[in-house]
Amino acid sequence: MEKETYWSKFADDLEERTNYVVGKNDIETIKTVLAEQKNLGKTLELGCGNGTYSKVLIREADYLAATDFSDEMVAVSKNRLKGIENISVEKANCFNLSYPDSSFDTVFMANLLHIIPEPEKAVTEAKTVLSKKGKLIVISFTTEGMTFFSRLGMVYRYLKTYGKPPPAAQTLTVQKTSKMLEECGFKIKEAKLVGNKSKAIFLRAAVY
Repeated sequence: MEKETYWSKFADDLEERTNYVVGKNDIETIKTVLAEQKNLGKTLELGCGNGTYSKVLIREADYLAATDFSDEMVAVSKNRLKGIENISVEKANCFNLSYPDSSFDTVFMANLLHIIPEPEKAVTEAKTVLSKKGKLIVISFTTEGMTFFSRLGMVYRYLKTYGKPPPAAQTLTVQKTSKMLEECGFKIKEAKLVGNKSKAIFLRAAVY
């Protein structure tokens, strides 16, 4: 398996960096929206990073497989999430999952689709491991809906914190992401922007 190199170097303090770039209040708003999702069942998290959202997901999940492609992120998450029941932290490639078909009730992706090449391939792979009544939850930072000055400020903070974005990075919108999910065999149940100064796409979709 290949090695992730861009995000791995930020594994130790990713949450602090993200809080600075996006704003802690807006991160908490995103967490609140995620916490409202109930009865997640057996859940797969793709791109768990250092476990920021894993602690929220496990409140409503019977079991959570928190996965990331970065060895460093996996190591940090294992340490951070140890002692929490019904969580396993594993390395996984979102384009080539090793889990059996129809083995999860929920797949969750946070800030994954806008940084990877050919994100529709990850969505299709997620559908493969979802049960017939499974659901996909997507959260992705976006500049959609932000004021000019808020957008400018976030771009400045991002460049200061992370440097040049990864080559595959793109700006997603609610409409663009909804269309992608629909074309991959999902029915959109909820689609909206969340956040105040900074924004994130929130999508909840079902297999059909």
